[in-house]
Amino acid sequence: MADDHIVRHLPDVITHNYDPDLGRFRNLCSLSDSEAGDVLAAINASGRRVVKPNYLIRRRRTEAWLLSERTRKLGAPHLRRPIYFFFGDKADGADPSRPASVVLPLAAFADDVLTFTYPDSMASLPLATRSEHRAERKPYHGQVFTLSEIQDVVATFGMPVNSTTGDPATRFDRFIEVPVWDDRPLQVLLNQPVNQFKFLL
Repeated sequence: MADDHIVRHLPDVITHNYDPDLGRFRNLCSLSDSEAGDVLAAINASGRRVVKPNYLIRRRRTEAWLLSERTRKLGAPHLRRPIYFFFGDKADGADPSRPASVVLPLAAFADDVLTFTYPDSMASLPLATRSEHRAERKPYHGQVFTLSEIQDVVATFGMPVNSTTGDPATRFDRFIEVPVWDDRPLQVLLNQPVNQFKFLL
């Protein structure tokens, strides 16, 4: 069958990639505009990633949408500024601006701690709302999913196969983003023996 390569079950881990100089489990939107601007300027100056001038405005707008949808579906979160993970083991070093990784078990988090966007939220929202992306738009774009909902989405559409397939219709569908809305489980996990989890520092 043509879709034999499509993975239709959920990964059992989530991955947080970060810059060790800035620290793990940080959220840019928790900073003032001035502080966030300094961080973005340093990233640009490093040459490891190009950040567009309007990135912070778009990031704050996107995060406000995530919070609104998360609150509507699951109630008010412990954190208003989530910590971002990828679905699956993404500790591949592919992003030179975030070379360090922590991979943690999905089962360690309560269902109401997590939400999901397919693909990442900064791509998902404009794909659903901007006219130039109409040809690439999919039913899962522009939505914030709970764990049970993303399970149904993956069963129907499969996990992202990355843009390396060359298919223009799915070129933005590179991964599923997992905002974590409570940092308390992270502290519990990281206080356990480190060999239980995957760290690439």
